Amino acid sequence: MSADFYLRSVETQRPKEILRCSSTLICTSEKKSMAPDSVSPFKPRHVHFVSSIPLASTEDVFHHLTTTFPTQILRIPDGETGKRNGFVAWQKGIFEGSNIRIKSHTPADKEPRIPSSSTPSTTLSPSYDTFALDSYKIFCRLRDQGIIPHGIRFQVSLPTPVNVICCVVHPEDQVRAEPLYEAALLSSLRRIQDTIPHHDLAIQLDLAIEFALLEFSQLDTQPEWKPPFITDPWFAPLKEGLIERILRVAGYVDEDVEMGFHLCYGDAGHMHFIQPKDTKLLVEIANRISDGVRVDREINWIHMPVPIERTDEEYFAPLKDLRLRGETELALGLAHAKDKEGTEKRIEVARRFVNEFAVAT
Repeated sequence: MSADFYLRSVETQRPKEILRCSSTLICTSEKKSMAPDSVSPFKPRHVHFVSSIPLASTEDVFHHLTTTFPTQILRIPDGETGKRNGFVAWQKGIFEGSNIRIKSHTPADKEPRIPSSSTPSTTLSPSYDTFALDSYKIFCRLRDQGIIPHGIRFQVSLPTPVNVICCVVHPEDQVRAEPLYEAALLSSLRRIQDTIPHHDLAIQLDLAIEFALLEFSQLDTQPEWKPPFITDPWFAPLKEGLIERILRVAGYVDEDVEMGFHLCYGDAGHMHFIQPKDTKLLVEIANRISDGVRVDREINWIHMPVPIERTDEEYFAPLKDLRLRGETELALGLAHAKDKEGTEKRIEVARRFVNEFAVAT
């Protein structure tokens, strides 16, 4: 059960006063007067879905989200259904036939490379464009049928190359594979932008492994176990190298296409790869992105995760140091499945440090 089902339950399970502001939905139990020393009234923004939706098909995702949130969403992803539901794991297949070694996540990864007598392919095809264009056809059909309201954009979520190289490629080939994969991903992005009208399109860049690399690099002692997809970085300095790579890919999103960033700590088995101490690192990277993207290129949203157990002020306090641009909407991953009470508490605590934000998964 994903968090979007929680958001629906907030609307239907109890009598609520529904507050709408700028096509936004958030719910409270009843109107309450604000005490002089309390926080100001919540100014809700939009409902934002980052990417994956646990439904059977893209058409199911479009139907569910637009009928459940007809006025609360600005963008709609295709749900990354089918083989794409494991984030970037499905990208292993694009390296078949190449001379780039991929990880097996078994002891065999420590063995020498097995020589191949076949002629390696030099072409990589990430296929994000193929899936996006197929989903966009469904998007257009449902919009023509009146199911998807006009004005909602089709959201395409793309991982930065670091995510694929770190998770999929064997360490001995990561340096060589990175520029090849980046060029292939940018080619997919170019085809998406050349085919889908820009007024219909939004691009979200997914940053997950970036935070895994940064968090583990800051530990005084490395744990005995960490997720097998995390390997030592192949470049230095780490933080500067990551920011450079993020901004480089962002520079290829056309300026009249909406663009946002999904800052992520993973969700395998509904668990983060490491529990963030607070939002300090998220805020730092968000500020670096905000400062680094060229000034004539809008950043339309930045999403940050909120762990299910964090209802304490310490987690949210660094948000007061956010330096987002005026056009940038902050989306907080406050909604967790089967945790309506906790979600309302996380919203309450977040309000103490930021006045406006979208409620997100």
